[in-house]
Amino acid sequence: MRSLKNIQKLVQHLSQSSTDDYNAILKNFDFESIDFSLYESWSNERYTRNCLFRDENFELILICWQKGQGTAVHGHDGEDCWVYLLDGEIDEVYFKINDNDDLQEVGSHKVIPNQLTFMNDKVGFHKLENCCEGKSMSLHLYAKPIENCVAYDDSTQKFIKRTLSYDTYKELDLKIS
Repeated sequence: MRSLKNIQKLVQHLSQSSTDDYNAILKNFDFESIDFSLYESWSNERYTRNCLFRDENFELILICWQKGQGTAVHGHDGEDCWVYLLDGEIDEVYFKINDNDDLQEVGSHKVIPNQLTFMNDKVGFHKLENCCEGKSMSLHLYAKPIENCVAYDDSTQKFIKRTLSYDTYKELDLKIS
């Protein structure tokens, strides 16, 4: 049975664990048991960032992607990022700065449901794009929360600082012990 309480269980697991355990928690959690419908928010203009939980240690964001929507190439302000695909398909493309200080694509892969990916600034930069014919939904875990990041501006071919925000923030009623 799908339930809001199962999101609370996930947040409780993450709150009681170190970042070293996040990968295993996300890989082994039963996401099919979570009802995300209360947190979904869709836009025809761009993907939406919907905050499920945020404290000083991490933030958990549900991203809703319409067909063809994607991010700019971006970094993570020194923080770790896990992406778990709940529904649909997304392309993840990796980039590095080469010896000439140019942005260079270094790899890509298609992310399918129930697959987990990881990124941080030590790995490089990435961009994500919904590549399926319908909608996609992904859960993003950032440790620690990210206020700002650098994003590549295609018109100037330079990275710019971007302040991040949420499209929705529905605070969970959590009793974390």
